[in-house]
This record gives sequence, C-alpha cells and structure tokens, in this order.
Amino acid sequence: METVTSQRTEALERAAEQWKRQLVDVSGRNRLLNYRDLTAGTLDLTPERAPGIDLRILESLLAGRTVQMRGLFPGEEALADARKRLSTIHRQAQGNLDEKGINTLFAVAGLATWTVETGVRPNAPVILIPIAATPVDAARWDFRIELSGDPHLNPVLAHVLRTEYGIDPSELDGDLAGGLPKTFSGLTALLRGQAGRWSQVRGLSIEPRMVLGNFTYTNMPMVADLESNLESFAGNDLIAAIAGVEEARRALAAGIQDPSPGQPDIDPPESEFLVLDADASQTGRLTGSWPEGRWLSGGRLGPGSPRPLPTSYPPSPPWVSACCLWPRNGRPSTSWSTGSTGPAWQIW
Repeated sequence: METVTSQRTEALERAAEQWKRQLVDVSGRNRLLNYRDLTAGTLDLTPERAPGIDLRILESLLAGRTVQMRGLFPGEEALADARKRLSTIHRQAQGNLDEKGINTLFAVAGLATWTVETGVRPNAPVILIPIAATPVDAARWDFRIELSGDPHLNPVLAHVLRTEYGIDPSELDGDLAGGLPKTFSGLTALLRGQAGRWSQVRGLSIEPRMVLGNFTYTNMPMVADLESNLESFAGNDLIAAIAGVEEARRALAAGIQDPSPGQPDIDPPESEFLVLDADASQTGRLTGSWPEGRWLSGGRLGPGSPRPLPTSYPPSPPWVSACCLWPRNGRPSTSWSTGSTGPAWQIW
C-alpha cells in the first residue's frame, strides 16, 4: 500500500465520480428511477387501484405469512388477470436467476416523484421488498407468495438523494430494521413520514402504491464500494494509475519486466496456475504477473477474442488478498480489468 497523498485522493475522487456516473443509469430505462406500469410485467397490489384484492390477505403477506394468489385475488376476473401477470413476472425472475444468478423479484412500496430542472419527473420506488413466488403446479394456476428477505430503501433513489440533494436517507433502513408495518395504512403512514423528512427536495410527493415486478440494481454495490473504499483505492498504484496519477504510472512502469520466453519450462509443475489451455502470450502474461502480483489486461470481450483472464485464476497464494476491477457486462468494445495482491481488503 503506497502513501496516500492529497493529490492521489483528489485524483481518485474525480475518477470515482466519473465511474459512478457510468455505473448509475439515470435514464428513462432505469425502472428504479422511472417506474411505469407494464402490460403484463407488473402486478398492482394497491387496494385502491386493484379492487379485486383482499386487503386482509395482503396484510398477512406484509406481516410475513405465506399467502396464496387465489386468496389474494378471490374474484374470478381479478384472479385471471393476476395469474397472467404473475406468470409473466415469475418466468422473467426465474430466467434472471438461472442466467445471471440474481434475484430480481420485488414488491415496491411507494413511488416518489419530484421536480427536476430538465427532463421528465422521476417516478422512483421507495422501498424494495424481496418476494418469493412459487407455482403450486406446472400449469401455474396458483402461486405461493411470501417475503424472502429484508425490506430496504431503493439504492438508486438513495444515491440520487445523497449526491444531488445532500440527504442521508439511511434512517429509513433503520425504520425498516424491525420489519414492515403490518397494515397497509401503517405502510402509507411510513411513506408519508419519509416525504416530510425529504421535504427539501422541490415538489416531492410519495404515492402510496405497492406493485410486484422485476427490478435490478446489480451495479449499485460497485457504487457503494467506490464511496466507502476510496482511501484503499488511492493507496493502490494500479488503480491510481488508471485514475491518472502520474506518480503511480511511473512506479508501475519502473517495475515492468518481461519474463523470459523459457520461463514456463523452468517453473516447477506446482507453480503452474493455468486451469484452461493457454497459448504462449497468455502464459507470458500470467508468468509476468507473479511475483509482482499486479496485472492489467485490455481487449475485446466476446466469442473468438483473447481471454487471458478466464484461462487463469489470480496468481496469488490463497493467503494473499486480491483486488480486482472487472469490466461492465455487455460492453462490446475495449474494456479492462485490474488486480493487485497489495491491499489488505478483498474484492473478488
């Protein structure tokens, strides 16, 4: 870990702000900032907007009990519509879990909107409630619905409140630590109280709605990491160099030394870290990363492209911590990854 100077810290702060802007989607595509009802991909649980819903069963769900969709929507017409919507929602949630390994099924409570200088007024969910919906049969004629995790503040909304309005919204997570209010009227009162706490946001209002659907915020943990580990990033030569610190770039350049072409033939088998077949250039990259413990790789990601990282795991012994920055998923153009065995903390 290098000495953290004010120049490094300032450079990392500027870079971190740029990285966070790239990570946080504030466009109309982000449903955690600009929610809209979908034709079949959302299910409204708001009593005033879903007249077929049984409020007693909804409040049983809020209290943590498992409920049946057939009991939540006892009327035949309301049940048929709920069955179509929940089947669509469940298929998408299951696909996200199978393909991406993420849980995206949530009920959102409260929709916050406020006045902005340009663009469309936001319509951001306030509270995210993890939900599990399990079909009771292969035809999906009914579902068991239950809470599957702790309710929490929408992290995208929290980021906007912090960065644009200087508001610390974490007190809502404290209010939710003991669980959700057991009644819908109690939930409405909680949301109205939040509107009062955030009154400095111009034109803020919170509509007491509850909607079931799929919502993702996979980038927000990276944003939180940038906010909470800035000093550790600043003390890392490789990350500081990426942020534009010339001193760190010179330090890295001074330590670069190409390995001997015959090095893989000299190293004993127990020092071999390849877990997939690799060509000479990939082997050279891996050999050169140890014992220095730092590596930087760029290139196009996708079928047929060079893949030096998947051919290996970090060249550190298991007792040495590792740090990595991974490229964003889905970017077809040049990206980068970095790693270092230096920091005492670990992101992997």
